[in-house]
Amino acid sequence: MFRRLFQQGSIYAISGVAAKMSGFILLYFYVDPDMLAKAEFGNLGVLDATKSIALLVASAGIPMGLLRFASSRDLTEKDRAAVPATALLLSAVTALLVGTIGWVWSPTFASWLFGDAGRAEPFRWLAVYIAFKTIADVSFTEIRHREKAGSFVLVGVFEMAVMVGAILYFLILKGEGLTGVMKGYALSAALLAGLLTPALLVRVERRVLWSLVRPMLVFSLPLIASGLAARFLNIGDRYLITFFLGAESNAEYELAARFGGLVNTLVVQSFAAAFTVLGLKALGDEADPHFHRRTFRHLAAFAGGCALGLGMVYSDVVRLLPSNDPAYAQGDGLVMLIAGGFALYGLYIVAVNVLYSAGRTRTVALTVGLAGLANLALNLALIPLMGLAGAALATLLAYFVLAYGTAYAAEQSLSVGYPWRAVGWIAVAVVALWGVGQIANDWTLWGRIGLRGGLLLAYPVVLFGVGVYRKEDWVQGRQLVARWRSGREHARGTPPREGPPSR
Repeated sequence: MFRRLFQQGSIYAISGVAAKMSGFILLYFYVDPDMLAKAEFGNLGVLDATKSIALLVASAGIPMGLLRFASSRDLTEKDRAAVPATALLLSAVTALLVGTIGWVWSPTFASWLFGDAGRAEPFRWLAVYIAFKTIADVSFTEIRHREKAGSFVLVGVFEMAVMVGAILYFLILKGEGLTGVMKGYALSAALLAGLLTPALLVRVERRVLWSLVRPMLVFSLPLIASGLAARFLNIGDRYLITFFLGAESNAEYELAARFGGLVNTLVVQSFAAAFTVLGLKALGDEADPHFHRRTFRHLAAFAGGCALGLGMVYSDVVRLLPSNDPAYAQGDGLVMLIAGGFALYGLYIVAVNVLYSAGRTRTVALTVGLAGLANLALNLALIPLMGLAGAALATLLAYFVLAYGTAYAAEQSLSVGYPWRAVGWIAVAVVALWGVGQIANDWTLWGRIGLRGGLLLAYPVVLFGVGVYRKEDWVQGRQLVARWRSGREHARGTPPREGPPSR
């Protein structure tokens, strides 16, 4: 099972790489003042936050319900075959409802968020995106459930390519600013839904299981509340930063957040795409806590290393962007805090898998809701006091509340024994190594690269030194690599390599 998680997570990471590559292609133009003014880039951050929240409401937790009931042992095989079509119908209804509300109320949203009801057009195109994306996500989820990681990646790369092309067309050639960006989003989602939905209906049984509608909604709807709190943990601070500090400060935070979000896109989301399915199946088959415990520790170590790396390289990478604003390059500390928050979010995904398996979605809503309230309180207290650093610190602390609280609740359903001591040592190692790397701030470029690269290479050594990993982990890792290589050679028809003959 752990090998399947590694393999599928690695494949899903390709989709994350494609998403981030497309994001950085666009970012190059977003920070160009000839394309978007700095304040407009900050407003784009608000629009993206609104997009994430609206998409959550429109989805109504139905994709997670699809995964839950399509793997349920309480349904017959015939009834499980009807789950995708049932989920598609429910999603179509919610997509139409939320999309219509977004279109009609777009002047109101523009007045609330931009202070100008006349700027409603970006919000109208955002509503179109939400409606089509909600429908397309059902097909995405069904692909994940069938563990077709390669197909998932191909579709995701296609979506990113269309989105980037459309946004650049409206942004550069048409000069439509934020409206052009939202048009690009809408076009890519409409095309994806138009291609994936017919393919889904051909592949699955076209039958709605009406008796499943109520149980699916009972399972899924509490996830809206928990999802809203989770979204606020991720992007809610954009609204508060804009309110307290202004749109230009939000632009500086948005750039740092997009870099820190690499941990989320490349590590956590690709991991979650595989683990949400495999973890549920593991619990359904044999309730093996060892799988969840090992995954928790390995993910913490890997995500922590990624956060460290981002904090090391951020300032030098930002200098390559077409903006002469020095404030952008001063956010490496923000990147570390934001990336650390996303690493904790990955640990939450491991723990919440147990609650999903037990059907405890109300507990999920409660723990995420408490973390969201903690995030709101921390942002309100820390942003006026510490500025952008306060927002990043609030995010990190709130994600810790989320991960720890969810793990505590999950222990009541299955005794896993999450290794929080190891997480603490990982955090100490990351902060200490990053702190040493700061002495190179005024060095030459190659001097900074040499020191910080050496510190990154020292990270796994430090983890062994403080006891996060031991000799048996090294042995198990070598065995895993050996089995992977043997499997590849077998697939190519090459006889596995043997050791030297005995004498």
